[in-house]
Amino acid sequence: MAKAFSWRCLALILLTCGFLALPLTALSEVTDAQLALQSSQQLNINQATAEQLTALPGIGPARAEAIITLRENKGELQHIDELQEVRGIGPSLTRQLEPLVSF
Repeated sequence: MAKAFSWRCLALILLTCGFLALPLTALSEVTDAQLALQSSQQLNINQATAEQLTALPGIGPARAEAIITLRENKGELQHIDELQEVRGIGPSLTRQLEPLVSF
């Protein structure tokens, strides 16, 4: 016998696919970086602000500041692997960030 399809499951599917919007009170402010990432544009690591960097997965305020410090000390970054010089950014996170960033 088929199980009943729950409304909660349907709402989750619709929300995930973008067919259902949350009330504005449930949404946080959308930043330019988040909009760029959603529209498949890459974020330039060498030009991004700390706020823009925090829109990237796995990058919080401390890592964003560390990326900016690395940039200031080393000059423009040229390759994704250079981000591994930041504490807490390893091969797994750089693979996740690679399609989202440019240099």
